[in-house]
Amino acid sequence: MNKSTTTDPLLSEFADRFSPLEPENGLLKLIDKRTGATFCECHIKASNLSALATIDVPLDPDTQPEYRANREIRLDHKAFIKMKDDAEKGRAFSNIVAEYTTAFNPTFPLKIVGGQHRFEAIQHALKNGIDEYHGIKVYFNLDKDQRMDVQLISNTTIAVSSALIDQ
Repeated sequence: MNKSTTTDPLLSEFADRFSPLEPENGLLKLIDKRTGATFCECHIKASNLSALATIDVPLDPDTQPEYRANREIRLDHKAFIKMKDDAEKGRAFSNIVAEYTTAFNPTFPLKIVGGQHRFEAIQHALKNGIDEYHGIKVYFNLDKDQRMDVQLISNTTIAVSSALIDQ
């Protein structure tokens, strides 16, 4: 991973819209060496996420807008129910992966491609007055191949023992 200290107008635009916990000059533009994709990692208030983010994200907005990047939310899954309960108790989540783009659906410039269950739990808690900061990895200026890569790695499920989920 490389980092860039150059000022990026898109990074500044993102910071202006989302008011991350990190000051704008504290946001680092990082570069994924494998794909060349640029991103930053930061913390955003639930209220800003809820107002400007969506999990309704197409895999390829140009040629296949009907196919979605995220799996269906399993509202009745034990782990999701626990996650909502934790969010209501003020738990801050991290490892949410998103793309910042206004190229499609500009009403919601932050497209959540990984962590949709956490995002839904955060929104649930926000409705109950819990407005915590949450950790987000935000990608910028993705081309089609980079977008597909980010969506693939963010939504690859590795089997987890049910004993661990029961913890």
